Amino acid sequence: MSNINKLLSGIVLAVAVVNMSACSKTAEVKPNNKEKPVKYRVLSDKKEMKAYAKLLDEWESKGVSKKVTDVIVVKLKPKTRPVVRRKVVQSQHVVKRYQKPRNQYKTPSYRAPVSNIHYASLKGDYANNLQTQSFINKMASKHGFDRGYLNYLFSNTVATPFLKRMAYADAFGRKRTTNKKPKAGRWTRYRGNFLTPRTINKGVAFARDNRVALQRAEDRYGVPKEYILGIIGVETRYGGNVGKNRAIDALAAMSFDNPRRGKYFRSELEAYLLMTRKERLDPLKPMASYAGALGLCQFMPSNIKRYAVDHDGNGIINLWTPADAIGSVANYFKKHGWSKGGTVAVQANSINSGYRTLKTGFKSSHSLTRLRSRGVSARNLGNISGKASLIKLNTYSGDELWLGGRNFYVITRYNHSSHYAMAVHQLAQAIKGRIGGRAIIRQASIESIIKKL
Repeated sequence: MSNINKLLSGIVLAVAVVNMSACSKTAEVKPNNKEKPVKYRVLSDKKEMKAYAKLLDEWESKGVSKKVTDVIVVKLKPKTRPVVRRKVVQSQHVVKRYQKPRNQYKTPSYRAPVSNIHYASLKGDYANNLQTQSFINKMASKHGFDRGYLNYLFSNTVATPFLKRMAYADAFGRKRTTNKKPKAGRWTRYRGNFLTPRTINKGVAFARDNRVALQRAEDRYGVPKEYILGIIGVETRYGGNVGKNRAIDALAAMSFDNPRRGKYFRSELEAYLLMTRKERLDPLKPMASYAGALGLCQFMPSNIKRYAVDHDGNGIINLWTPADAIGSVANYFKKHGWSKGGTVAVQANSINSGYRTLKTGFKSSHSLTRLRSRGVSARNLGNISGKASLIKLNTYSGDELWLGGRNFYVITRYNHSSHYAMAVHQLAQAIKGRIGGRAIIRQASIESIIKKL
């Protein structure tokens, strides 16, 4: 009897609890949308890396709300495999497989579809320019460009005051006072623009990030990697300054507002439009120097056709990418007669002022015997034999003398200046001293590791 009572009392109690819950307001359960981020996941072998990359691809294809953020960290220790960490966060409807590691240089997205807009007539700054109209007629008849599309391009080309001044200066030069003596220290000031700790550090970082492309260029073209680095450093500070003007604006100003060298720049503008059509670039987007030089290595458009190479093998020549710029500089030097293993320049000294009667500069050529007879000698000539150029550099403390070999002259084919070639040489040697002989080869390239995934 007691068991039955207990059972009945339990049933009554359960019914009472149900009724009470039905009468009360239903409590809202808020979902926890703030999911904690997954901690760093260590991927210690290539198999796990591939599996993880495949998982990210699946997320992307299915539109899952995942986002890969932060950085890829690669640490190398002696006799250990690289460790790659990725941080996964619940976020927007975006999947970002990789973020560029530090010291990777931005590549402008110039490869946009060419606009299919046509103008019936020429408008803008060059609407009444007869040379512009003549150039449009030439491009339409000679190369098959659509006249309406060219009207659209040049209607959107801007003749800025700065570019007009540069075109005028190129045509007529700057005023020089004939009675005023040149200031001492011209080379010291010029050198100070390029051989700075910041530039050297950027060169070392650029070398480490692109060590595979540099080594391949050295093996293929016979040009030491440090001189490729020297050129890109002097030209654009390793991609930090590829130009502040649109290429089409710069080339148009030099072509149509330059009575002295307009013909040359019109040929460069022609080469630029042909290049953008071939590589499917939007002509209104690429940036350049005020003279129209392009990319990390600052090639003029006509030189892109002659010397630029697809060094990374992706089927596209893009001088805004480090690999193609590196290969193109090396190919440029080789085509201009770079001697593999040849000495570029060695510092010399003089026991008297006899050298002052000799012709100096990269175009000069003197036998070593003649130089010695005028008191000029060098402790280590490298492999310079026969003749050498005598380079005189003006510093605050007096003249600095150098002997240039064949490869010094080759560097001046990039820019016809002894100061320029010497800045490239000294920057190259400074970077070489930092990276060492084989030290750069031992460095890990994050980019090359990612490509193997």
